[in-house]
Amino acid sequence: MAISFTKLFHALSGLAIAALLTHNAFSQTRIPALDSMGMNMGRQNWKAALQWALKAAEVEPSQRNWRYLNAAEFASRDGNRELAIHYARLVVESDIAVRAGFNKSFAWLADDPRWKELMDRIAVLREQERQNKIKASLPFRVAQQESLLRADQYVDSLSQIASADALYKKIRQDRPKRSYTATGRYAYAWIKLADTLQIPYLIQLPPHFDAEKEYPLIVVLHGAVLRQDKMADVPDSTQVFFGRMYMQQASESGYIAVFPYSNKKFNWMMPDDGFELVPELVRQVKHLYAVDDSRVYVTGHSNGATGAFSYLMKEPGLFAGFSGINNRPQVRTGGTFFRNALNRSFYNVATDYDYYFPFEGHRAITAMARTLGVDWQNVEITGQRPHHYLINSSDSITQRVYGQLFADMSTRKRDPFQKRLYWECDNVKHGRSDWLEIAQLDTLRRAETWHSPVNVEVNGWRVAETPGVVLDSTSNAFEFPRKSGAVQAIFTSNGFELKTSRVGKIRIYLSPEMIDFNKKLKVIINGRKFFDGLVAMDRSFLLAQYRKEMDHQSVWVNALEFDIPAN
Repeated sequence: MAISFTKLFHALSGLAIAALLTHNAFSQTRIPALDSMGMNMGRQNWKAALQWALKAAEVEPSQRNWRYLNAAEFASRDGNRELAIHYARLVVESDIAVRAGFNKSFAWLADDPRWKELMDRIAVLREQERQNKIKASLPFRVAQQESLLRADQYVDSLSQIASADALYKKIRQDRPKRSYTATGRYAYAWIKLADTLQIPYLIQLPPHFDAEKEYPLIVVLHGAVLRQDKMADVPDSTQVFFGRMYMQQASESGYIAVFPYSNKKFNWMMPDDGFELVPELVRQVKHLYAVDDSRVYVTGHSNGATGAFSYLMKEPGLFAGFSGINNRPQVRTGGTFFRNALNRSFYNVATDYDYYFPFEGHRAITAMARTLGVDWQNVEITGQRPHHYLINSSDSITQRVYGQLFADMSTRKRDPFQKRLYWECDNVKHGRSDWLEIAQLDTLRRAETWHSPVNVEVNGWRVAETPGVVLDSTSNAFEFPRKSGAVQAIFTSNGFELKTSRVGKIRIYLSPEMIDFNKKLKVIINGRKFFDGLVAMDRSFLLAQYRKEMDHQSVWVNALEFDIPAN
């Protein structure tokens, strides 16, 4: 029986995975010994896999210690105590000791005194490195706090402006003074979540960074979120597992790039506890650096791509564009309301031997997107390319893929004042898109005829450990565990017209970019006039919104709230 990819991924834990997959051991590589090692792993022929690992170590000496870790793993799985301890000792005595992962496959050696000695040595080395990293990170913490304090002081200075109109113009036209005195292009930062949890993230600045210049911002989300048991203390620019090509292309494109860490409880996919991590991170980065508010993007690979898709479905307001590589486009915490994508766009890249979501599924979703009028692009990479290919390879195909992804991204600019919006949710925590918010659901009401789920059937699923094998199975792309509410909304000529379904309360955010505050505003909901009168800019509301968002494009000066009676 072949070992599953999930089990194999767990088995080759820590950065040993990264070292192995960097060379595409599960697909064609430039090192035949690694190809043979990968094939024998899939067959669970551990003796042969061990021998090929040692041959790969000879071929590529720079990766020798990682291959010794593979050899220790294979010997342990084969029940060879002496060889497992021998190769593990070589790893412990090498420069990769603190990054090496010794997983559950070594558990049977726990009572061996020699094994206990090795693990104790690694524990000491890891704690030493951890303390060194924490100590080295202190200047970044100080710099972050100073920058946030300056941003707060700038917002405080705006409170001296007496009129809402003057405050609005100041926010739209002015920018806080920025400074950046640190050397190097990498900075470490932390975002507070769930009261006491501090989540680290890495910031990569563009070449020749100018603190006074506005830059586009890209948030890159990593995969394997449910395998992250612990939260890192400190980000690390030298050991990023988000994909080097993202870093390279962001640098070449002149973007500020941020790489948040996560764990299996606080992340961008499931559960919902950590979903605000990315929106809060974007807001914080805007307090730290000059960001072009119209050009903020989110992307990722695998679970990170699913995360980017989830922000399109649940909280798109901060972003101009969304993209993902080896994506499974499905919201994992509720319904996938695909019509929400009408408000933005998605750039999808898929490989033909991906077990996570098959070509057939991407094609079906692309066809549905075209039918609905969603701006959805689907790029297919053929050649028996597995799930990890585009995150680990740096060949010409991979470079072209990332170049095209960023080229498309550069054409996307956020328009928070679109005249037409559709929004649907089953949780009012995610009830807002730009100027429209579902503030309360009433799912006991009958759904309107235009409010119905859309879905597609997906076949072509592949076996994880042998992706050349296609399963004889079909499933729906999306799930709908709860009833939802939806709104269709249009604004034009100082008026809003809304149609609602299963919604008890809505909120409309107002901006001078949308309406003339010197004229009456009319709001019609479900064919009934709910409001017809003047609205004033609210200075306190405006300042509070800006303090939170630090957004100079999407500037809201008031909001109207309406209870929607049942028909």
